Amino acid sequence: MVDRGKKTSIVLKLVLVQIFWAGTFVASEIALHEQPAATTAAVRFVVTTACYVALCLVSARQREPLWPRLRDLPVRDWAVLAAMGFFGVAAYTILLHLGLRHSTAANAALLIPTTQPVFTALLGAAVLGERPPAKLWLGLGLGLVGAILVISHDAGGSVALSSNVLIVLSAFAFSCYAVSAKFSPDRLDSLETTTLSFGFGMVFLLPMPFLLGEPVDLASASTTFWLSIAYLAIFATLLAYLWWNQAVKALGASRTGIFTFLMPPFAVALAALVLGHAPAAQQILGGCLALGGVAMSTFDRSLLSRQASR
Repeated sequence: MVDRGKKTSIVLKLVLVQIFWAGTFVASEIALHEQPAATTAAVRFVVTTACYVALCLVSARQREPLWPRLRDLPVRDWAVLAAMGFFGVAAYTILLHLGLRHSTAANAALLIPTTQPVFTALLGAAVLGERPPAKLWLGLGLGLVGAILVISHDAGGSVALSSNVLIVLSAFAFSCYAVSAKFSPDRLDSLETTTLSFGFGMVFLLPMPFLLGEPVDLASASTTFWLSIAYLAIFATLLAYLWWNQAVKALGASRTGIFTFLMPPFAVALAALVLGHAPAAQQILGGCLALGGVAMSTFDRSLLSRQASR
């Protein structure tokens, strides 16, 4: 059972996670102007994993020694950590970056929160046996309508269908990560779990620039590129993934996933502030509906208590 104070803290952190992730698409677009998709992804997670390892070392005195617990982890737990790294780091990031080559950051920021909560709810029901109440499904429906309104504005034209398919597949990959996180080893805390899963993800990512035939020339990267990587590593990954894992364990995959409906209005606002893309009336309306879906499905005390007690 999650107490009220902890639940409030988790909800606030999830809102911040959506702000950080909304900025991911802006930062990724900036970084991808200089370096190719897999190279940008690999650099991001090398930096991020190093940050997580450093954080683990700094806080090591506050926890039980890690090595004996790792030595005793069963194969199943290692497989879960590898799956988290594959789906949540390698597959998600590579598919997203490949999609962004012929799509736009704004389109990705609206496609992913449109589809990912639905994938997560369906996978949560199929794999975890979660049974979201009717009110949650109504909230998903309302949020989905809002997200469709946002994305249907200027979604056609030169945006290639194959790129949008890749972006949707990246959303599915992240849903697989969210569900996999529910099986994470109990003997590891969120920091240790995230660090190890990112380590696996980094291993999967490192050969990708060479497998995709990308030219690797980091010596020519500008300060802007490295600032984008720093944002992606520290805010969009370090803090965001740590808080996301805490929420999945406390609230369940379905209820955590619905918070991604907050990303469209945040993404539209950040695109306007950073890239100068002013939102249209239809996008504002869609964002309001998405917020309504979150409010309907999440801020109900009895539903929260019932889900959190699982």
